Amino acid sequence: MSTAHKLNGASFLDLRQQLESRGIVFSYCGYLNESILSGIGNALQSKMAIDQTDQKISRGIFSTFVEQVQNVIRYSAETIGPEERAKLEREAALAAGRPENEIDDGELRYGLITIGETPDGTRFVTCANLIKNDNVERVSASLESIRGLNRKELTTLMREHLKAGPPEGSKGAGVGFISIAREANGNWEYDMVPMPDGKFTFFCLEAYF
Repeated sequence: MSTAHKLNGASFLDLRQQLESRGIVFSYCGYLNESILSGIGNALQSKMAIDQTDQKISRGIFSTFVEQVQNVIRYSAETIGPEERAKLEREAALAAGRPENEIDDGELRYGLITIGETPDGTRFVTCANLIKNDNVERVSASLESIRGLNRKELTTLMREHLKAGPPEGSKGAGVGFISIAREANGNWEYDMVPMPDGKFTFFCLEAYF
């Protein structure tokens, strides 16, 4: 093995220490689909049960986690399409000398999800992914429209959206942000970081419990 490829364990220790210093107890960065969501969700529920997390907080964190990941699965601009994904999986199976796994028809979309706790005991769920610059104004407007609303107001708004049906261009019922804000009782923030390529923006959404 060449020196250029030698494992640098210290760099991974540094990553772990950075996560711990920010209070992050759970993190995932990579491609996501519904199957991966289910597996991570089961692990998260087990972790909260072991920690004896308050049931109300646990439900809020888990519900927000699911909504956050589903937003990535539906809207992240970084994606591997079904054909490319199938090709990569077959190549990996062949290289490993194992049978090809059953390939599902869904896309894989890239995102970052973290869960942690601040020094004052506040829990947080953070999700981030790339979005096209064309969508920045729409996403920001959707979030600003619900800023400052309390749980009762958000519940009423959610019912109205569900009754009206999904908005044009939406892959769901259009209530994802409302649901997250409601679970967090209106305690959330977001940020948009322009990427150097001028085509995409790094969108971060964090909910507090």
